[in-house]
Amino acid sequence: MEKAGRLATLIKIYTDKMEHAADYNEADKLRYELGDRVGELDPAEVQEEIIAYISENLVTKAWVHAHYWIGSVLNHPNPAYIEYLLQILDEEDANAPHYWALDAIEYMPEEMTELAIPGLKQRIEPMNPSWCHAVIEKYFETIVWNDDDAEGFISPLVDSPNEMVAFRAKYWMETFEVEREEDAEDED
Repeated sequence: MEKAGRLATLIKIYTDKMEHAADYNEADKLRYELGDRVGELDPAEVQEEIIAYISENLVTKAWVHAHYWIGSVLNHPNPAYIEYLLQILDEEDANAPHYWALDAIEYMPEEMTELAIPGLKQRIEPMNPSWCHAVIEKYFETIVWNDDDAEGFISPLVDSPNEMVAFRAKYWMETFEVEREEDAEDED
């Protein structure tokens, strides 16, 4: 049996503690403590463990404590994760951590997120059928917050045959219009 890495050990210890926390505040404190402890680990070791975790779970579909594993990307961001995070988005298993993959991409340093934008744009049509409403919403949010041409990309999607995509596209186009109107008012 393979020896558990430091990240795996920390996630196991802290998820056990969180399950037995007296209340939400205690569990929340433990989540922050886990993040601090992950930040103290060697980035190369963390990267190796996270990539191995993602690779294994793309096969096994287990995704145990995925949000802690994927969230650890943000403690030691690296462009090497992007390919794996995009693979998660392609996973048609509804239990795959699509939302957390998008969250990691969205909050990585800007220069890394920009590397993921072309791959993200390729994944909306046809969209992964296992993406739920929250994932579609997170997808658009990630594009809007990180792509200078978000409006140009989103505008044709208002006519998407996928109702959820069209709904989110219309929402963002209306938001862009309201922001333009507010900016014009501020200039007056």
